[in-house]
Amino acid sequence: MYPLDPLARERMQGILAPLFLEHQEIEFRNGVIFHGWASAYCEQHRREVERGLRQLPGAFCFERLDGRTYLTYTMPGPGAKPVNWLLHALLFVATVLTTLVAGAAWRFDSFLEAFAGSLMGAPGSMSFLELMEALITEGGPFSLAILLILGSHECGHYFMARRYGMLVTPPFFLPAPIPPIGTFGAVIRMRSPMLHRRALLDVGLAGPLAGLAVALPFLIYGLLHSKFAIVRYWEEGGALTFGDSALTWALSRLLVGAPPAGYALDWLSHPFAWAGWIGVLVTSLNLIPVGQLDGGHVAYALVGRRQRYVALFFIGVLVALSGQWRGWLFWCVVMVTLVRVAHPPVVIEGVPLGTGRRILGWASAVLFLLVFMPTPVRGIF
Repeated sequence: MYPLDPLARERMQGILAPLFLEHQEIEFRNGVIFHGWASAYCEQHRREVERGLRQLPGAFCFERLDGRTYLTYTMPGPGAKPVNWLLHALLFVATVLTTLVAGAAWRFDSFLEAFAGSLMGAPGSMSFLELMEALITEGGPFSLAILLILGSHECGHYFMARRYGMLVTPPFFLPAPIPPIGTFGAVIRMRSPMLHRRALLDVGLAGPLAGLAVALPFLIYGLLHSKFAIVRYWEEGGALTFGDSALTWALSRLLVGAPPAGYALDWLSHPFAWAGWIGVLVTSLNLIPVGQLDGGHVAYALVGRRQRYVALFFIGVLVALSGQWRGWLFWCVVMVTLVRVAHPPVVIEGVPLGTGRRILGWASAVLFLLVFMPTPVRGIF
């Protein structure tokens, strides 16, 4: 257990005591969760109470469960670090730059050589202003779309977690030094545990739904301005095509039509189509019901500890699909070693999910089937 500050905890108990009829104190490695029935005073003076709680260093939420109002206050531990806004800003700026370069590299093949030549001051290279103009003009649409899609996904998690009084960091954007995407995505860090299954489902689904809601308009616009082309080639001379989910296949056939023989839809012909395709892929990867992926959150909320069997089944499916795309083996290793197979338990198991959320959870399973890409990338040699 994290060594809690007894004096700070005693002071917080004195502050919060009038707000509860009865409550429990749940220790976790970064602090204490105070959770219980809100008192009559707390309900009658709710706005004043909320203003006071906002002055404290933790996070709080009110919620209705079984006809009663509950208050949750999460107290950070003495070693909890404040948000490093400078680090978040620097990572975001770096990711803007790398996604601009990635987008420009797809739009015009010699951009990376021109970019390197300009940075090194090679004779006849582009001036800095010309380089920036090309970077923004060619890479800007893709950078804007992919950052909005990934940022919306993580902000969905962030705001829903804050809604439940959880301690959570703002998104960390992760730049990637080379194309094809220019980023490893974005992540947030949960500093406090999931209180119950309702919170787990809501926080888990908020990210994929927000990200997909932003990705779809970009995808549709990009498809309307896309074209067919002979499949692109690796340097070795093999052809490369990008796979489909049921959703992308249906939208492409509806908006663009079936490709002629020998051709395929060129997802790279418009930056919004490419960013939208990535958004659908990211949604599908996150909805796999393994460990602490978003799909693992949803699966645990629906079936509890049996989620581990669902996870093992899908890992077996992905291993079988690795015959078509070897990337699934890498993703399975990542899931097993980093995200783990079984989802950790919530703090309070007895809170019912409710009919509406149960329907939403099973609907998300259908959504996963619609966005899942059995073969995201296919090379024909």
